[in-house]
Amino acid sequence: MREQVVNLEPHDDQHSARDKMGQAQVDRILLVWPRPARGQPRPLSRKLDLILVHRHASRLGAHLGLVAADDQIVDNAGELGLPVFDSVGDAHFFIWRSRRSLRPMFSKPPHAPPRPEDARAQLVPPTDSFRSSRWRMFRGGFFTALSLMAAATMLMLTLPSAEVALTPIDQRLTLQLEVAADPHITAVDYPNARIPALTQSTEASAEIEITTTGSTDLSTKSAQGTVVFTNLSTQQIRIPVGTAVRTSGGAPVRFVTQNDALLEPNRGVITTASVQAVLAGPGGNVKTALINRVEGPLHQRVAVTNRQPIAGGETITLPSVTSADRSRAYQALLTQLRYQGYAAIVAGLAPHQFSSLASANVQTVTETNYSHFIGEHTDTLTLEMRATVTASVVNEHDAYQAGFHALERRVGPNMTLQGDTVSFSRSTSIAGDQSGEISFSVTARGTALPSIDPAMVMEAARWQPVAEARQILMDNFPLSKPPTIVVRPRWSSRTPWLAWRTNITFSAPPTVITNENFGG
Repeated sequence: MREQVVNLEPHDDQHSARDKMGQAQVDRILLVWPRPARGQPRPLSRKLDLILVHRHASRLGAHLGLVAADDQIVDNAGELGLPVFDSVGDAHFFIWRSRRSLRPMFSKPPHAPPRPEDARAQLVPPTDSFRSSRWRMFRGGFFTALSLMAAATMLMLTLPSAEVALTPIDQRLTLQLEVAADPHITAVDYPNARIPALTQSTEASAEIEITTTGSTDLSTKSAQGTVVFTNLSTQQIRIPVGTAVRTSGGAPVRFVTQNDALLEPNRGVITTASVQAVLAGPGGNVKTALINRVEGPLHQRVAVTNRQPIAGGETITLPSVTSADRSRAYQALLTQLRYQGYAAIVAGLAPHQFSSLASANVQTVTETNYSHFIGEHTDTLTLEMRATVTASVVNEHDAYQAGFHALERRVGPNMTLQGDTVSFSRSTSIAGDQSGEISFSVTARGTALPSIDPAMVMEAARWQPVAEARQILMDNFPLSKPPTIVVRPRWSSRTPWLAWRTNITFSAPPTVITNENFGG
């Protein structure tokens, strides 16, 4: 059945609506009103507009239907006998007819009035030349008998009625359809059971705290001891606090004096001073006589040595952040954001929509904040992150439409799928992948019946003996068993002469279920 869908705009009137309908030769025209919005005009809100548009559709030989939610438009359509649906999809589930548009009917003018002579001849009865009373009695009896026979014949033809119950052959189908919802397609592919999916996104933020696995030595104490200075000259030498001394072998270890020292003006005079390692930790611990250099301008005038070991340098081991710790926190928080974003998307879905966790992805990380750097001393590492999460969303109606089309392809020849018998169910197991595609199964059930015209049944059984009428119907119509024919009154052995006195009913046949797997 050919159909034209005409989407109206708020500014459309009956002229522009008829222009959109054009001169296309289709069976049905469906006018779709825009969703009502505050402040916008309503197209074709007058009853006259609908009458003119309906008349244009009738001239095109098409039935007219409406998809509208406005109460005034729905009331006007009801008065004109036009079907109104909630959506374009609903219009496909019903057989709808719009009555012919109301056009004024003009009758031809009457013929010229009769002549007075002809009128007088019609009004004045002819003179009865048969005056005999016997003849009048005979004539009266004859016409009375004829009237009684005519009345009896009319009674015999009009009084009988019949109830004919037909049990047509039906085909009950149940099939399981594997459906794939792909966010990368925009049109439905019914033969391959592929429907478009909608990609929805949301912003999600979370934080995670993990225990660090690294360790780093921290020097907490510096080595300390005493050194002996020797005067190499004959002059008095003052050694100020902070004078640097060091070892000379390998990597030099530096120390600084902690107090002032004074050498008397005699060669070979000695004095002592306290020293502390410049760098904390055990690296400042040195053995006896390893300190032998004086840094600065005194190195040629003063000699130095340590007669006792320099000791006391210590370190402790503390937990610290490693690169692996940061990567572990990042991956764990990505998973947490994916679940959190998916839950937010599912919470906002309509009852006829569903999604799959497998289709959820962290699309973009917009913010990342670590509490510590790599190598920094800490027991725990905290990560805060904000990201955009996407997931594929499926419209359940699209999936059921795919099941409906699959049922239609399984209907036998000369059979029609009954829309009011179709039911659907969806599997609870839903698969998905990282591309966003969602796979699931739909179970569709429905009943197909042959197309039997009651008028043809009435004509075939008209004025036939009951047994012969039963056989004629079995031979000419797809029935699962002989029809039941009840004629009233009981003395009548034939079906009614008047077809409209025969009432045709259809009863459900025994269930015959055909199980089929389709698309998987």
